[in-house]
Amino acid sequence: MQMIDIQAMYEQFNTLSASTKFMIAGVATFFVFMYKTFATMYAENDKNMQSTSTQKLEILFKLQAALSIYSKSSKHVTDQNELIYVLAHTMMYLDFRLRKKVELFYENRSDHTLQLIEKQIRDVLNNSHTVLGKKLSTERFFQFASNMVRPLFPVFISLIFIAISLFIVIHSMLTGDIYKQLEIVAGYFSVLIALFMFVVLTDLIINDFKNVRFRWIPLTGSLLIIVAPFLLISPFIPIFTIITVQIIIFIGMLFLQKNN
Repeated sequence: MQMIDIQAMYEQFNTLSASTKFMIAGVATFFVFMYKTFATMYAENDKNMQSTSTQKLEILFKLQAALSIYSKSSKHVTDQNELIYVLAHTMMYLDFRLRKKVELFYENRSDHTLQLIEKQIRDVLNNSHTVLGKKLSTERFFQFASNMVRPLFPVFISLIFIAISLFIVIHSMLTGDIYKQLEIVAGYFSVLIALFMFVVLTDLIINDFKNVRFRWIPLTGSLLIIVAPFLLISPFIPIFTIITVQIIIFIGMLFLQKNN
């Protein structure tokens, strides 16, 4: 296998013009800065998630113990009130489906409802990885590799976004008609919004879709926004109508999600 000739590469680089060297240096600096920014952001996010997960597991183990104690008690009103007091302090760590069951127990004080709560908590604990458990060498290696590679994706997305933006701006400037310029820019932003929603929806489905309330709202709205740019091929639908519909759907999704 032929080895890379570093000296030849260096000499070839020196033959480039000053403006080309400056551009390469600028792109490299931007790449390093963005990589470091995203790597720090991911590390901070992982640290916060680890802390939250540990705290949630501690709360769920305590709640499981409280339910076990209550099941062996006389189940008088006093015992029920003590259990409700414990449940109230754990509500913020429960997903919305489990919170609904807890609220149902507030109303009916039913043993059957408590059994459903206890079963769901047991399922959550059984499916959770032990946070304090020692990882295997292979797990630590893949975790390290993931931490190194993960920031590259948003960096490349940012570089592609900037390159496409420059292309669109230059292309629109070469068009003499101001209306055509606005159409080009609006079409670009329509596609950009669709790509953004596609990334958000993909991340939602992969990571946390089961915990999202009223799933049909983000799913339907996101699909409409993603499909909308395909209407650009039709000469009968103005681009401004398409991007306006996308913005209205996006704002509506945020409003409905906030109020539900």
